[in-house]
Amino acid sequence: MIYLKHFLLSVQLLLLPQGTSSLASKGKTPASGRATGGGFGAKPSTLVHNPDTSETTGQLLKFLKTQKATGLDNVEIGSDADSGLRGLYALRNFKQGQMVCRIPSDCALALSDPAKNGEDAPTLAHAGANFLNMYMKPVNARKLWAPYLDTLPKFESNKFDPTPDFFSDEEIELLEFPRLVRQAKDRKEEIQRVASEMNLTTEELQFATWIAASRTFPLALPSEEEEESADDPKFDERGQIISKTGEKKTIRVLVPFIDMANHNSDNPNAKLTIIDPEKDDAWFALEATRPISAGKEIVIAYGSGIDSSVELLLNYGIIPKSNKIDEFMLKKGGDGTIPNVDEWTTTLEEDKSMLGMIGTTEEDDRLRKILNFRIRLKESYAAE
Repeated sequence: MIYLKHFLLSVQLLLLPQGTSSLASKGKTPASGRATGGGFGAKPSTLVHNPDTSETTGQLLKFLKTQKATGLDNVEIGSDADSGLRGLYALRNFKQGQMVCRIPSDCALALSDPAKNGEDAPTLAHAGANFLNMYMKPVNARKLWAPYLDTLPKFESNKFDPTPDFFSDEEIELLEFPRLVRQAKDRKEEIQRVASEMNLTTEELQFATWIAASRTFPLALPSEEEEESADDPKFDERGQIISKTGEKKTIRVLVPFIDMANHNSDNPNAKLTIIDPEKDDAWFALEATRPISAGKEIVIAYGSGIDSSVELLLNYGIIPKSNKIDEFMLKKGGDGTIPNVDEWTTTLEEDKSMLGMIGTTEEDDRLRKILNFRIRLKESYAAE
């Protein structure tokens, strides 16, 4: 097996002649339940999907309906007929502002003890440890939440889309973008440290941290000042309390069913909304942000909704085929960025050519993701 760094350094000897189009990318097609909805070289969506009729999905729907979830008959879990990506598809037309479905807050799994106000999960690695210790390891909790936990991706399954947490240090260096390289290495070190502190194996916490990063929704908590003077709280468009101090503590929650919605950076058609967040019987809902036609995939924007491809790769293991935020990020510049496309070690054309030479091993899949990230950012310089 050729080493990746050697591959990059020697690739100029193998580059295609000028004017020759690069070869098509080869390899497995991802099938993550949370993904980009398309990638480099992906065919335009035909809006055709194959319904998910698996036993695990059936058990999840049955569980949620017994918990009084609503709107589940308006949307269907399915896989794109071309890409195999699992996602959510509308079974009827929705107008802007309509609720697609609602999941009771009692069905959400918080990766933090509510009594500790988020202080027991200061990092994603701690949130991952809480996922293991609160839901996976206790027998009764595992049994209670099995209808949902059984639908989560398994390690090395075709629904697992690895983040840089699973890259070697050499592979992380190949990403080149300083902010991403630094954060990816810090995350790996944090996972090792927390695993040691909590008597967990690095491997099990690594995957649990991936769950915490890629499957959860961050929710803001009110400050002590706001709790004391919350006679008339104000909420943002997500239903979260607007902080007067500007500093918010957050907790991460897993929201069954809704967490199967795929990501779209530039054209999401729905968002997560919290209904009656100040009440004990609150709801997590998918709200249409523009008209959605029957048969159309329901897609949201992950994270803050304005994440660059750096954050999307770091936390979700995905690289969008387009992302306007990348253009703003590169234009703003600052520490941790590469200000000019000429400062990368390879050109855009060289990366595209290398992409066409990659094989189909797991190592090749990671290199393919690395090159797709580099291509995504380099194309954003030209779009400024």
